[in-house]
Amino acid sequence: MIKLKLLISLSSLFATSLLTAEPISPCGNNEQAEALIQQIRLHKHQQRTTLECNIKLNEIALIKANLILQSKDIWHDAGHMTPNQLLRHHGFKLPRTYPYFGNQVEALAGGEETVEEVFTDFLESEPHKKLLLGEDEFFKSQDQIGAAFIKDLSSEHEYYWVVIIADEKNHTIKQDPVIAVNPPVVAKKKHRGREIKERLYRNKVRHTWRQ
Repeated sequence: MIKLKLLISLSSLFATSLLTAEPISPCGNNEQAEALIQQIRLHKHQQRTTLECNIKLNEIALIKANLILQSKDIWHDAGHMTPNQLLRHHGFKLPRTYPYFGNQVEALAGGEETVEEVFTDFLESEPHKKLLLGEDEFFKSQDQIGAAFIKDLSSEHEYYWVVIIADEKNHTIKQDPVIAVNPPVVAKKKHRGREIKERLYRNKVRHTWRQ
């Protein structure tokens, strides 16, 4: 009887600890990434009716953030994969209607320390704004989001942001060809003024891994 009471007490204690433990948020890899996601989801001009946090996209966003840091440059093909490829490679079931070589899913930024600063810069870039707020029919149908933020004060840009918005549905809407080109990345180098860099796909990288 004493053993039974002890077992019940231990079970109750374990259950209480689970209930009182701080839940792990599926939105972003940390508070900064989660705050950016909330800014995107709750923006007054957000066109999507649903935008759910996706743990797999959070994981891939963090992978991409580290690839950017390792490459010492902010670009969409870091890791020798286009963003669409990266999602598929890491197990996100991106539909066939997304181009194999392309980026219909990813926004990158570097150098902005705060959520407010990076979100403002994203919205000042038309391709990023379209993706983040779902401003055309293709992007509007995307309903999953993940994000990552990492800081390395010894690196060139110091602060790195990745947002991925995607879905797993086959589309009947054809993608605007201009989006098949890498959208710009927002980059602020430390101790330098603001600059938005427009980059096309880097052929030397794309051809290297294709061979």
